Amino acid sequence: MLSDDVLNKGIYMKKLLCFGEILWDVFPEKRELGGASLNFSAHFVKLGGEAKIISAVGKDDLGAETLEKVAELGVNTSLISVIDKKTGVCDVTVDAMGKPSYDLVKDVAYDNIPLSKEAEAVLKNESADVIYFGTLAQRAEVSKATLKKIIEKAKCTEVFCDINIRQDYYSGALLKECFNNATIVKISRDEFHVLAETGIAKAMKESSFVEYAESVCRELCKEYAIKLVVVTLDKDGAMVYEAQDDKTYISRVPQSKPVSTVGAGDSFSASFVINYLRGEPIKVCLERGVTLSDYVITKLGAVPEYTEELKKELGM
Repeated sequence: MLSDDVLNKGIYMKKLLCFGEILWDVFPEKRELGGASLNFSAHFVKLGGEAKIISAVGKDDLGAETLEKVAELGVNTSLISVIDKKTGVCDVTVDAMGKPSYDLVKDVAYDNIPLSKEAEAVLKNESADVIYFGTLAQRAEVSKATLKKIIEKAKCTEVFCDINIRQDYYSGALLKECFNNATIVKISRDEFHVLAETGIAKAMKESSFVEYAESVCRELCKEYAIKLVVVTLDKDGAMVYEAQDDKTYISRVPQSKPVSTVGAGDSFSASFVINYLRGEPIKVCLERGVTLSDYVITKLGAVPEYTEELKKELGM
C-alpha cells in the first residue's frame, strides 16, 4: 500500500468527482451493484484515491441497499440524491466468451439526477484532479442538463469521458458534445463503428485496426481539445494516442482466460487515469491498466478484492 507519508503529502492522493449511473447488474443467478461510473469510482478508491459520485437512487429498498454498498466500497455517498424514481437496474446476459449484453430499464433514478445543494457546494468550494462522465447517464434530459452544469462549474485538472455505448442511447451530437468537454477520452474497439456511423470518423480503410484507430484518434485530437485517446482492445489489450507528441502506445497482450468481462474496461480506465494523474509515463499507465483489467476478468463481479501480488504489480 502507499505509505502514510506519501499520502499525507498529497502526491498520490488524487481526487475524483464522478457523474453518472449507479445501477444493479442483474444476472440469471445473482445481482451485482454496478454502472460504469460507480465501477470506475470504486477502483479509483482501491487504487489509493478519493472519490465522490454525483448520482441518484430511488426511495426504495434497493436504493437503501445501494447507498450501503457504495459506502462499503469507500466511495463518498454525500452527493447521491434519493428521489421518487426506481433505482436503476440492468439485465445482463454473458455469452460463452464472457462478453456481456445489457438490457437497461428506462426512466430510473440515474436518468433524473438533480444538482443538489450539496453538489453545488462541492463545485463551488472544492477542486478535483479529474472529473468522470460517460454517455449512458446522458440518455435522459434531466441528467444531461445536470452534467452540463457540473462541467460549467467544476474546478478540475482533467476531464475523463468514457464513450460507453449501450443499446441506442447515443447520437452524433451527443458524442461531439462529449469530445468538446473532455481532455481524456476512452473508446472500446467495438465502439469505433459508432464514430463512423454518426459521421464523426471515416470508415475503416487501413489494413489493420490499430492503424485505423490511430488515424481516427489523431483527427479527434485535432478537432477537439483532447490530450489522450485511450482505446481498449479487449483480448488484445489497449492502446493510447497522445496528441502532444503525436505518439501511439500499445500494451502487451493480456494472458488471462475471461470468466466475465463486466467492469474490466472500468478497472482499466481507473488504473490508467490515477497513474496518469500521479505523473507516471504513458507506457506505465497503460501496462498497469491492462494488468488490473486482466485480473478483473478472472472474477465474477466488477470490483473484486485485490490480492497482495496484484497490488505489487500495480505499484501500490
